[in-house]
Amino acid sequence: MEIVGLEPRRSDLARGIVIVRSAQLLDASAQRALWSALGTAGVTEPSEAETDDDDRARQWLAAPWLPPAPAEVDRQRAAFVAVGATFELDAIWCVKVETGIDGVAWLELAATQAQAPRASEGDEPAAAPAEVVEAIFEPEAEVLYSAPDAPAGEAAERGLTSEADDDDDDDDGGPEDLELGDGVALESRWRNGPPPLEREVVFPIERYPEIIDDYDWESFGIAIKLSGTALAGEESVINAFFALWLSAYQDERVDEFEPFQRADVVHDRTHRAALMWVERFAVPATAADQVHFLLWIVARINDVLPVTWARFDGVDESVKSRALGAAAGSAASDDPFILAGNPLRDRFRRHGEEAALAWAVAQSVWSRRELAAMLIEVALLHDPDDAGTAAVAERLLRRSLVFDPGSEASGYLAIVLVRQRRLGEAIALARGAPSRDVRLLVVGEIAERAPGELDTALELLDPQTLAGTDLEELCDLVGGVARHAPAYLDALLERLPDDRALVPLLYNTSFSVERPQALAILRKVLTLPPPSRDAGEARTALVMAWNNACIHAHALGDYPLAVELADGGQPYGAENPYIYHSAACAYAAVGDIDRALEQVARAIEHEYEHAEKMETDGDLAPLHSDPRFTALFRDWRTRRADLN
Repeated sequence: MEIVGLEPRRSDLARGIVIVRSAQLLDASAQRALWSALGTAGVTEPSEAETDDDDRARQWLAAPWLPPAPAEVDRQRAAFVAVGATFELDAIWCVKVETGIDGVAWLELAATQAQAPRASEGDEPAAAPAEVVEAIFEPEAEVLYSAPDAPAGEAAERGLTSEADDDDDDDDGGPEDLELGDGVALESRWRNGPPPLEREVVFPIERYPEIIDDYDWESFGIAIKLSGTALAGEESVINAFFALWLSAYQDERVDEFEPFQRADVVHDRTHRAALMWVERFAVPATAADQVHFLLWIVARINDVLPVTWARFDGVDESVKSRALGAAAGSAASDDPFILAGNPLRDRFRRHGEEAALAWAVAQSVWSRRELAAMLIEVALLHDPDDAGTAAVAERLLRRSLVFDPGSEASGYLAIVLVRQRRLGEAIALARGAPSRDVRLLVVGEIAERAPGELDTALELLDPQTLAGTDLEELCDLVGGVARHAPAYLDALLERLPDDRALVPLLYNTSFSVERPQALAILRKVLTLPPPSRDAGEARTALVMAWNNACIHAHALGDYPLAVELADGGQPYGAENPYIYHSAACAYAAVGDIDRALEQVARAIEHEYEHAEKMETDGDLAPLHSDPRFTALFRDWRTRRADLN
């Protein structure tokens, strides 16, 4: 049995992982016994090396490793030899890192920056209060730091706002500048020198070294594809390296230091690929340090599990959607899909389209689904608005559909067709596409590119399509049509399902469009089944929709409609006294002074927080000369004085 990397720690910051490969499958019971033996010997913490709930048999196993002091090396070696004989292990790897990020220095720098005076303070005039009140926003995304089979990790939402920007790409490994917020220059801050860094690997690595210049702290990661013989449990190895990578960016001395918002590793077992990524990586380390440390992590994976290809990958929503199998309609849409590289792109660039396609047809390392995704990536490099490059993109996308009919190529091809004004072909393609998402895409593209020709495209939104579409996507489409093809907005709104879940979504959509379209959207909200009083944000959205619709109608000069909306909103005024103010303006506009005064009184009665604004509101000018109006505010101020 081979033991690799067993050496003493040289720092109290040392942390590591231990990986074992058995000659045969070990069931869950054997896995627990193995880790129990190593835990007893002080090699790992028993609680951190338990098997997963799935109880899968594995040949690859991995867990945190406690790097030994010099006097403990022989004891750990003896423990490895013993478990090797007992469980028929044929190799053990130990990998460690002996430094960590300095979160204390980072927080001190952040505090210094926060206290520093800004030259522009006080220079900007205060913004005018918004006329339309309160949008309902999505809550912050749940923090994710999870990986199947991985040892438990710790994560929290990022607590700092910062940008890491690498200004110096020297290869000497020395300190490099980065920016913390506005104008505070600093170097990488490590507690025991930089972590191990790698600049050369034996496998192809895409987007390097340009990733250093293109580094984005908002999204950073790497995708890898394995080669060699697949053995059960290899995901455990990648998960262990993932945990080791991020552990170097933890600083246990300060709870306030939260280096990232979310991180994850996603496995594509079908293609033996994985994507390790992190978002909002607010750490005091230069882009070069981060890139070269992650490259070292992947190089060590390659020592254990041979890597056939890799690439640094930005983690935007499309990447996460692909990784999590969100390409609906694909034959394997329920499984994660990771494209860990694109050798076809380089062949296309160097040898041309025909040679690249010949390679794709002949090779066997990459699956047809992966090849289809490669063709899509190359197609996206071609401008769909240019007739010449659009023709190339169309050929590549159609070939992608030959490799994988369920690929995302249908959507991209539809875009090409719309941009080339081949609207009939795009609509026909959408009708036959395996994913109904293509239908929404075509409607949205035609709305933007050919807004006067949306009639036929709207027929794509049949009840089955609408019922099978995520409501947020429908509202995105509503916003797009409202902005680009407002003449068709009413026709689209009529097609929407009568689903009360649309209430808060459409309400939020109304804030992204012009006033006339916002009014149309809000009127649609008011026709939907009303959420109950205990429905939280949905109920708030409904109540605010009555108020804002009345405001919009009044501002557009449609006073009869404003009055109609003011009447309809009365049952909700107690929940939101804004409605009384808006209604008073509507009634005043049509000369109904008595009802307008009644609304002002109700607003004051319900402790409307902007009551003083009504007293000077120009829209309520017809009331100003009425002594009843003056009396209302005199009494209001008297009551406030008594309360104080």
